[in-house]
Parts: sequence; C-alpha cells; structure tokens
Amino acid sequence: MSHASFAAILLLYLLSLFHCITTSQALSVYAAGRGLMTESTKSASEVIALSGKTNPTLLYLGTARYDNPQGAQIDTQNYAALGCSITALNVSWTDPSEAETTEAIESADIILIAGGNTLFAVDRWIKLGIDLHIQRAIQTRNLVLAGGSAGFISLCNGGHSDSMEPHSYKNPVGPLLNSNSNVRDAVDRTWEYIRVPGLGIIDSMCCPHYDVRQNNGVSRADDFTNMMKRHVGEYAIAVDEWAALVINGDDYHVISRENHTGSVAIDGSFAANSTGIPGIWSISIDGNTGQMIRTLVPESGKVEDIIRPPRWVVDDPMVWIARKQNPDDGQPADWMKVQSGRGVQPLHYIILFAIFAIIGAIIIL
Repeated sequence: MSHASFAAILLLYLLSLFHCITTSQALSVYAAGRGLMTESTKSASEVIALSGKTNPTLLYLGTARYDNPQGAQIDTQNYAALGCSITALNVSWTDPSEAETTEAIESADIILIAGGNTLFAVDRWIKLGIDLHIQRAIQTRNLVLAGGSAGFISLCNGGHSDSMEPHSYKNPVGPLLNSNSNVRDAVDRTWEYIRVPGLGIIDSMCCPHYDVRQNNGVSRADDFTNMMKRHVGEYAIAVDEWAALVINGDDYHVISRENHTGSVAIDGSFAANSTGIPGIWSISIDGNTGQMIRTLVPESGKVEDIIRPPRWVVDDPMVWIARKQNPDDGQPADWMKVQSGRGVQPLHYIILFAIFAIIGAIIIL
C-alpha cells in the first residue's frame, strides 16, 4: 500500500470518528426509586418535557413484569392521557424480528421501562440485541429513557436488586405453588438481595427503594452497605422511593416528591427507616478502612460530579442461581395461566353443581 493510499484511509477514518463524536446526542434519563414514581401524572409530564415534544411516541418495555397487559395499562395510562402515542415491544417469551425491533425503537421518543425482575429483563434484551438498538439510538438522537426500580437498575452498570424474590419469577416454583397462602408467604420472605448487571448506559452502580424494607424485612440501605463492601471497586447512587434522578446531557437535577417520606433528615444527614424526605445519595467504600462514604447528592449539578465509573467490577455468584430459578425457557408467564384459569372457572362451577345435584338426588332416593 502506498503512503498516499494509507494517508487517505487514515483521513477517512478520522473524519468518520469526528462525525460520530460531533453527532453523538446528550443523554436524557429519568431514573426513579420506584415504579409508582414514573406512573404518576406529575412524573409523566416531567418525562414528556425531557423529550421536547408535545405528543411523543412512547415505547413500553414490560419485560421485567413479563409483558402483563394490566401492568402495561397502569404504567402508561397517564402518558396516554397527556397525549403520548403508546406502543409496546413484548419479548418475555417471544422473539421479535430484527425489523420489528428496529421499527419499535427507531419510532420511539421515549422508552418507558417497567419495574419487576431486572435480571430476567436485561438478560432477554442482551440475548435479543435490544440493548444494542438502544445504545445506537441514544447516540444519534434525543431518546428519553425512563424507569423506576428495575427500570432504573437496568440503565446502570448494575444494581441492588430483588431479582431473587420468588414472587417476581415468571413461573414461581416449588412451595410457591402450595395452596396454603401462609406457606407461600413464608417462603416468599426468605429471599436475599443480589447485584445484577445492567446495560451500562449510566456508568455507575445503583440502589433503588433505598429508604425502605421489602417483604423480606431487610433494610435496603443496610443491605446495600454490605453489598458495596463486597463490590468495593464500584461507586454508586442510591435513590429513595419517592425521588428521581433526571439527567439532561451534562447536567442533572433531583426530584423529591412532597408529602412523601425518605432518607434525608432536615439537617441533610441520613434518616433511617424512611423518617426524612426523599433524596439521593452518592455511595462508595473507603479502600483503606472499609467504611462507607455516603454523601447527599445536591439538588442539581454536573453529572460527572455524581456518576463515577467503576475501578473494577466483581460479578455476584448468586446471579447464576437466580437465572436457574427463573429461567428464560420460552414458556408463557404465570399471569397467562391465571388469566386462562379465570376463563374456565364457570365450567368448574357447573361441574361442581352437577356433582352435588347427583349426590342430592341419590340421598333423596
């Protein structure tokens, strides 16, 4: 190859690289501590404002709750009321074509990500290449990514997750099939939190629901401290249930809902058991002392001041077990069976009535 040819190729490469850099779009994210935050009319209006459009198209990804239509209706109804056109990409046990995936994501102004089982959802998206479609989209245009709980974790490098809660499985197994509700409830309270991987769009670890205890009775704030000590190479942001982190390019601001509790005391210190107001914390572990460093995130500022990429990442060994317990097996979700079961209940009653009628007739005879 001549020097002139090499120089021409190098110039074309540099020009294409420059084009990619100059056309890259600013990140737009609405990350809430719980799903109910993103369902509310107030949050819906805030998410829509990020899109810069009056009547944007919203793509709903309900994979984390296995594309349950009732959940989809609840999550999107306020967006529809505010003028959004609602579409959905259902991929919990069916594989859309490349063309279907491309059309769904390319036509969206907002992607609303459901809460639920983070691990299952992220695994499905990576398997189907949906993560790559999203990454390409946010590099070329203003695409708003919104979600709470699992919808928040999925956008980060990883997060403190309840993906081992049996009730969140697509098809709960074993004792959870027991007809005795007391048995089911007892088993459902024995699960532990795990660190699950996300898509890495927000280059940080995270913890939603930071100020609460879930049905296993364990404080997420306390458990997250222990988790961070097992993952000291990472930095994290922790968001209370009624707070949200809004990223708009290089800037961010914190939303703290009035008339709700959280982990921020009046003096800005940490308030245990959700006895303060909603807020967001920056968390890391001191590599020398092993002590947690927890700093209240200011109401607004630069993203680079609160989002710090990891020094290294250690995978959680429990993720392998979680995948085995809630496999991507191509089977329809449990809600489908429940729905189908409800559809045949009248027949059950007819059969029972007939049996009792026959028994009554025999007794009379």
